[in-house]
Amino acid sequence: MAYNLSIEVFGPGDSPTHRSHWGFMINKPGNLEFGDLLQVEVIDSDRLWYGFAPRYATKIIDKAAVGMCKIADLTSQQRHDAIKVIEKEPAPRDAIGRCQDWIFDVLLSLEIEEFVPPGTSEFWKGMIGRPAQEVAAACGTRWTAF
Repeated sequence: MAYNLSIEVFGPGDSPTHRSHWGFMINKPGNLEFGDLLQVEVIDSDRLWYGFAPRYATKIIDKAAVGMCKIADLTSQQRHDAIKVIEKEPAPRDAIGRCQDWIFDVLLSLEIEEFVPPGTSEFWKGMIGRPAQEVAAACGTRWTAF
């Protein structure tokens, strides 16, 4: 396979009001230097609105990154098609949804399109709001700590 699709986790997330930030990371296996981070970020904190904020060819390990959990292998064509699916998912603008909720919504679409294994979205739904340490433990051998 040409690429790994992972969920990268930023920050410890040990409080319900300060959850970890999640984003999709697509990188070549064995390359922990650069990858494509597909994420949403807050664009209006008063209304809790998010916008799609991809970072292509960005550093994978930054000061806030805790680690990442691999969720699928992608061919070059699947990478291209999966990015299209991710880009189409609207960012939360309902004052309720956050980045983790957006990840779950995207995972539903990726699962329907068979880019990720069955049950992936359900697993991550159960991780929403949990501290990074618990996410790492639940991911087991699929987790890469930074």
